[in-house]
Amino acid sequence: MSDDRIIDFNDLKNKVKDADVDKFEQYMYNLYFSVMDGSLTMAEFSRKIFDYMNDNNISQEKFMNIQKKFMERYGMDSEEVEKQLKNFGIDPSSAGFGNIDLSNMTNENMEAIKKSAGFYEKYGSKIQPKSCITTYIKNDNNDIEVIIDQEKVMIYSNKKVNLMDAELNEFLLAYKNMFNKKIRVVLCENYSEYDY
Repeated sequence: MSDDRIIDFNDLKNKVKDADVDKFEQYMYNLYFSVMDGSLTMAEFSRKIFDYMNDNNISQEKFMNIQKKFMERYGMDSEEVEKQLKNFGIDPSSAGFGNIDLSNMTNENMEAIKKSAGFYEKYGSKIQPKSCITTYIKNDNNDIEVIIDQEKVMIYSNKKVNLMDAELNEFLLAYKNMFNKKIRVVLCENYSEYDY
């Protein structure tokens, strides 16, 4: 028999009010404009989010609830946003944070996010995210991976690439005809790989 008079303080602590969303919204706009005018890097942006949580004594669960309410305010569905990112080739679960369950954040998960933010803080100005497409050609002539980055096609094989392969040439010609101009083909053959 349950007693409806028992108060769950965790539910109260993680409950989101409109004022919480308003405050978060204003904070996000300020950060956004700082990034746009160049006074704040994306790595600093990430750190500021963690500072916001600490300064306002917000648990990870409450923070996730605030974000969901914020997105709902603008007619966005968090599941739909994740689906759209995946359609663009971006998997939020592997975008530098590993397989972190955002609805159940732990200190270990927070450390993983901080490490990732540290990496981007150090190397962020040198790296650029790219959206590439990948395919494979495996036949009697070749066993290759083909990575396409706009007008650049990279062909990878741990053996010598047979450029006389009809299937490879048909693929390259079809892709080239999409642009109606030359494409750059980069050969990476006889490569070696190792786990680090």
